[in-house]
Amino acid sequence: MTERGSAPMTEPVSERRRARHVTVFLDVDGVLNSFPVPRRRFFLEGRRKARAWNFELHFRPKVVKWLEKLARTRFVDIVWLSTWSYRCSTEIEPKLGFTGHYEVLPMPDDTFNRYAGDPHRWWKARAVEDWMASHPGDRIVWIDDDLAAPVTRAYFADTYQNRLLMIAPRFVYGLGEEHFRQIHDFTYPRPADTPRVDAEPMTGPPAAAGSSAAGSTAACSATHGPSLAEAPAGPDPRVASRQGESRT
Repeated sequence: MTERGSAPMTEPVSERRRARHVTVFLDVDGVLNSFPVPRRRFFLEGRRKARAWNFELHFRPKVVKWLEKLARTRFVDIVWLSTWSYRCSTEIEPKLGFTGHYEVLPMPDDTFNRYAGDPHRWWKARAVEDWMASHPGDRIVWIDDDLAAPVTRAYFADTYQNRLLMIAPRFVYGLGEEHFRQIHDFTYPRPADTPRVDAEPMTGPPAAAGSSAAGSTAACSATHGPSLAEAPAGPDPRVASRQGESRT
C-alpha cells in the first residue's frame, strides 16, 4: 500500500519477514459491494451508497477501514483481483473511501466470472496460480464470493493447502466480522517500529519497469492478455443486471 502523497519505503526484506508476509487478493462485487441491499438491513449494517462508473454500490465503510487497518498493522499487502480491473484504482478506491493505493491484477479478457467453476479456465484462478508460482513459499488470502464454486475451491485447497486461505462471502452480505477473524488468525502482527515495504501505486498504466507492482502485473499480462491500461473492466454481470432491473 502507498499512502496518498507519500513515497514507498525501501529496505532489504529479511527471510523472516518474507515468511510472515501475506498477500490479500481482493474482489469488489459480493465482497465490498452487495447491491441491492434491502432498506432495513442497509441501515442496520451501516451501509452507504456510492456511485462508481455509473453503477450504484452498497458498501460498509467499516469494512474498508478494517481492510486498511489490516494493511497497516499486519504483515499484509492488498492486491485488487476484480472484474473492475484498473477501475479499482480510479473508481473503487476514491468512491469507497480508501486512503491507500493498491496494486491491480487486471482482467485480461471479457469473460468476467463466466468460468469461475473451472480453475483451469477462470482468469482469476490462472492469475493466482501464476502469482503462487512466482512467489514460492509465500502465502495468500483470496477473498471472492465466487470461491464458493465447489470444483475451484477443492482444486485450490488440495493444491496449495496451508499456503492459501480462501474466503467466499455470500454475495448478499459481503465481507464481515467472521471473515476478518479468519484473516487475523492467518496473518502476523506488524511491530509498530517496522516500516512497510510498499509497491508503487497502480493507477492507470502499469508502473515503471523495476517496481514490484510492474513486475507482478507484467507477469500476468505476458501470459494471459493485455496490459493494465488496455484491460477490459466492469462490475460483475450480476450487479449490472440487477441495476437494470431496478431502473425498469
